[in-house]
This record gives sequence, C-alpha cells and structure tokens, in this order.
Amino acid sequence: MATAPKVLLHGSGAIGTIYVYLLQKAGCHVTAVCRSNYEAATTKGFIIDSEMYGKGIRIRPKIVRTPSEAVEYGPYDYVVVCTKALPEANTAETIAPAVTERTTCIVLIQNGIGIEDEYAERFPDNPLVSCVVYLPTTQVEPGRIEMANFELLEIGTFPASAYNSHANVKGAADTLLAKLKEGGSNVNFYSDIQEKRWNKLLLNASWNPICALTLSRDVAFLASSAAGEKLVSDVMQEVVAISQALGYTAITPAMAEDQMTRATDRKGGRGIEPSMLVDVLNGRRMEVEFILGVPVKVAKSLGVDVPRMETLYALSKALDEATALRQPGKSLAGDEVVKHEQKPNVAVHGKNAAFRGHLERFQYSSSNTNAEGTSTTPQRVTRKRPLVDNDHDAKSAATSPDPAEKRRQSSRYAPPSTYAHLPKLTDILEPTLICIFVGTNPGIRTATAGHAYAHPSNLFWKLLHSSGCTDVRLRPEDDVNLPQWYAMGNTNIVERPSKDAAQLSKTEMAAGTPILEEKVRRYRPEAVCIVGKGIWEAVWRWRYKREIKKGEWKYGWQDDKERIGREEGCEWEGARVYVTTSTSGLSASTRPAEKEEVWRPFGEWVCGRRKAEGEVWVGRAAGGGYVHARGGEYHGRR
Repeated sequence: MATAPKVLLHGSGAIGTIYVYLLQKAGCHVTAVCRSNYEAATTKGFIIDSEMYGKGIRIRPKIVRTPSEAVEYGPYDYVVVCTKALPEANTAETIAPAVTERTTCIVLIQNGIGIEDEYAERFPDNPLVSCVVYLPTTQVEPGRIEMANFELLEIGTFPASAYNSHANVKGAADTLLAKLKEGGSNVNFYSDIQEKRWNKLLLNASWNPICALTLSRDVAFLASSAAGEKLVSDVMQEVVAISQALGYTAITPAMAEDQMTRATDRKGGRGIEPSMLVDVLNGRRMEVEFILGVPVKVAKSLGVDVPRMETLYALSKALDEATALRQPGKSLAGDEVVKHEQKPNVAVHGKNAAFRGHLERFQYSSSNTNAEGTSTTPQRVTRKRPLVDNDHDAKSAATSPDPAEKRRQSSRYAPPSTYAHLPKLTDILEPTLICIFVGTNPGIRTATAGHAYAHPSNLFWKLLHSSGCTDVRLRPEDDVNLPQWYAMGNTNIVERPSKDAAQLSKTEMAAGTPILEEKVRRYRPEAVCIVGKGIWEAVWRWRYKREIKKGEWKYGWQDDKERIGREEGCEWEGARVYVTTSTSGLSASTRPAEKEEVWRPFGEWVCGRRKAEGEVWVGRAAGGGYVHARGGEYHGRR
C-alpha cells in the first residue's frame, strides 16, 4: 500500500486498545469503535499502563459508536474485530457498512474454533486473516488499560490456501504482519492458523469453563481438592485427541502436560482469572459455543470420545443462559427461555433456516389474516418479569386492584425513596406528532444524563435508525430534537427512575396508564409505539382488570379498539398502538436481529407517513447534519 493503511478496530476493550496503540505506532490511521467506554475515550482518550511498552501512554484515535458511524472516515484497508465471539452477536453484519467489497481485509482477534465461517459467508471475496492472541491485559476502568510484560499474536489466512492462491490475500496479510512488527508486536505468520487455534484450546477449553463454573481462579481450583488437577489435565488430553485426529500432530500429550505444569507452578500465588470467569463475575455472556460447543461437534464427527468436554459444555451453556435470563437471587425457572419444537439446520438463501424460521414470527401484514381468514399474527413467548402490588406507591389516579389478584412483592423491588436523589426525565412531546415512544421508566444512567435511553447497552437509538425512523444514528442528547427533526416524541409510563424495571411495582405501572392516556389526548399523535411487552401488559391489566391471554398477545399493530387517548364524544379517535420489543440491554430473550425485524414495519410506516405529509429530505446542511422541509418550514441539524 502506497499510503498508510486505514484501520477500523471493532471492540476497543483491553485487547483491542493495545492493538490500536501498536497500529498507530506503525503509522496506521486508526478509528476505534467503542461501546461502554465511549464517553471516557472521547473525553480523555485511552491510557495504557504496560510493563512491556511503558506507563502512562495516552492515545487518541478517532472514536465512533458503531461501524456505520465510522464510514465517513473510510474506506478501510482493514477491519480488526476484537469483540467476543458470540453467535448471536451477528458481528459480520454489524461491521458490513465499513467493509468495501473485495478490498477490505477482515482481521479476527478472537478465541475459539470455527469463528471464521460467519465472515467467510458474509464476505466471500474479501481477504480474511485469523489471529490467536496471548495478551494479559485488563481494562481497570473505562478507557484505562493495564497490561503485563507479554504479548504474542499468531496470524494466518482463512482458508490457509488463500495465501498462495490469491494475490490480494497475500498482500493484505504481509502488510498487516509488517505493520504489527513495526508497531512493536511479537507477531508471527503461520501457514495453517487452525493448528494454533487448537493449541490455545488446551487452555481455553479447560481453565475457562472450570474457573467460571467454580468462581475460582486457576490456582484456587487446584487447591480445592486433589481431583482438580486430574480434571483439568484430562480435559486438555481430550483436546489433544481431537487435534491429533484432525492431523495436528504437533499438539501432543506432552504439550498438555507442560501447560498443566505452568499452572501448578503458580500454586501459592493469586492465580489467573480466565475470560469466562471475568464474564460471569460481571454478568456477561460467555464464549461457550466457539470454545466448547464447536469442538465437541468436531469430536463427534471424528468419532473422538470427549465426555469431560461434553459435560463442561452442558454445564457452561446452562450457566450462560442463567447469567443472561435469571433474576439476581433467583434460579432460572425454565419458562424464561424461548423453546422451539423444530430446529431445521438446512441453509436457506445463504442463512441458517432455523434462524429464518425464528424470525418469521416477527413478520407482519397490514391485515394479520391469511386468505382463509385465520390469524397469521405470530405468537412470541418471552421472559416474564414478576409483577408486584405495593399500594403505598400508587399515584392517586390508580385504582387499587382486587386483593385476590395481589402477588408477593418482588425481592428486587425498590421504593421511590431509593432513587429520590435522581432527577426525573422531561417528556419530549409536542402536538400532532407522527408518533411518540413510550418506555417503562428512566434508568439510573438515563436520569443522570438527562436524556432518554442513555445507557450504552440500550439499543433504542440503534433500532430507531435501523428501522428507518431516523435517517442517521442519533445520540441520547439528540432526544430534545426528535419533534423538530423527525416529528416524533418520547415519554415513559412511570416517571421515577430505578436501576431496572424489576424495581417497579405493579401498581406503579397501572397508575401510569391513565396518565399516558391523558398525555396522548392532549398532544394527539397519530400513533403510540410501546417499547416493551411489559408496558403493554400493564396497560392491558389497567383496561381489562386481568392478565393478557396468549391468544390476545402480539407484537406489531394492535387492534383498532386498543387505540390510546380515545374519548367519548370526541371526533378524534385516539392514537394507533404499535408494540415493539424492549431495547434494554438487560432484555436478552430476543436477539438483536429479531428485535430489528419487529421494529422494521413500524419504521416503514413512519417513513410512509412523512412522505404523505409532504416532508422532503433535502440533504446535508452546510454545517453538517440533515435538514428537511415539513409543513412549509425548514428544520435541521446544523
């Protein structure tokens, strides 16, 4: 490459930040995608304290929230992926806006076996480099990284044959190798990187799940019983058996024994926290499928018996589900998880049929009936949040429910006094908007920021953009401009802040319904978009004094009789109601791609209403942003 390579690094956590530093040091133009550390990175950059590279290193790459936002700084020669390898993350699709067909080289610095398939399928003509990393580093606080005195990166192309058969693949790999070395990385190229992946699996498939399941660092587990060392060793030997069956004869029983010795030599010290253990301690999803699930499937296909790995996979998978779905202090009951009667595994139009079938339940027509007149509205089974009665928290507008319907108070309930120090969020409402969005209540981050859906894990602004409701990805602080820019508004069914929706009472949710009805009557939007099933269930209980039945529940447009704000004797018929999925980062029962399918029909309707009202987008304003003409006046973001 004649000019300095442009690099987009997706996933600027502890490991990603180190490679931002090394690539910048080599003269590359680096843009970093940040999520939870976005605010810190934009305010003060990244600070690295490394025993290898030095203390107090401060770097300031270009910072964006998403690959879509990064497009304006491209086109990119490399997109480096340093996020966790999670099948449900659909990362290949996420980075797609920043990938130039046939040109951009995709670099995967991730754990596990089989991680490349998703990218090879999505970008069949792009160079693909797969990397195995050994790098003890931690993000001790947002934007601040601590690193020990070791870094090793092993890289190779995928597939291995592409290096010699495609000049663009060889060129991309060679340039990356040279730049990483120039930046100070201990990087090496291998003709078959998969052997190195199975080599690292000796550690990943043994210590990761065992430490996560026992909540113990490696040396603590070894000290817990005499059987501990044998279990770890036996798992490593199962990895050796699979590797040997694949033809990777360099991975030997002696190599596994050497890895075991390194751990036993650390006895008496504080030990090491593998990534899965860190994930469990922080309530995050684990890389179970690519570290255990895929290797177990490979073993079965080869006829290799791996009973210990199978056991760890089953236990880790259950722990991962519990981490995502259970309530603190409670076990996972079982009805929180979506169940499928059929799971086809044939490919349909390049995508897994099981996933396509999963999404079909979120496809809607305007009539919700088929030619025979029977309902085609999909039914969705979702995790239900326990609802509670606390009459002393109800507003005066609420009617106390029948005592027979009262339920035991949730152990997570928090009275209003708990967060009384936090400010309440101001509604963003104006008369005659196209729609208003109704959330549950402000979270702590949102109340503190003073802007809607401010927590970095919340998908509201992303879904607003991907559905077509907005032409660009907005920031939380843009909420005040929703009416002017897009003829949309925002409110909540409960105004007081809390950590999450589970800390509210059933009565509070009920009390918010008549208040919401009054707001809608006052401002008269065309539609009300309910952001979450739990909100619509609360409205239903208020109206009908009972729970919503399975046959009555659906995402999407609700029946005409369910309009909000309707008033007897008034010619205005009330606002239509559309129910979408929750956008909270705590709502893990519905995958991001599924949420987008539910949101998309509403976005299409909003776009249609704007066109019908004569709203015309006229392009970027001189000072940046978009402007549009509505009602004969120009509005815009300048």
